[in-house]
Amino acid sequence: MERSIKVARAHRALSWLYAVLLVVFVAIGILQPDAKASSVAFPLIVFGIVFLAHYITARGARQSKPWARTASIVISVLLLVGFPVGTLIGIYLLANTWKPWSPPVTPRVVA
Repeated sequence: MERSIKVARAHRALSWLYAVLLVVFVAIGILQPDAKASSVAFPLIVFGIVFLAHYITARGARQSKPWARTASIVISVLLLVGFPVGTLIGIYLLANTWKPWSPPVTPRVVA
């Protein structure tokens, strides 16, 4: 399997994880009406930004875009801080993004 596809799948899985966390924080905000809006809004903004970063990177990696490779390297370096799980995910992503990806294969149309 191509490295860019592996990276795309990893980023897609991480985006789903952050989407679930977004839903959890929305549910907490709805179920606890006495909670301050700022205490719920900050995690929503943070998890929303991280979700979008992984989602957009996954879409670009699926198409072997060079900017997605760069974004994946930046994200994986940031993940290295999150010991132990983030470190493992960061190492996996770095191992699959360090070398340049092969260009996407375009299907040939036979006329």
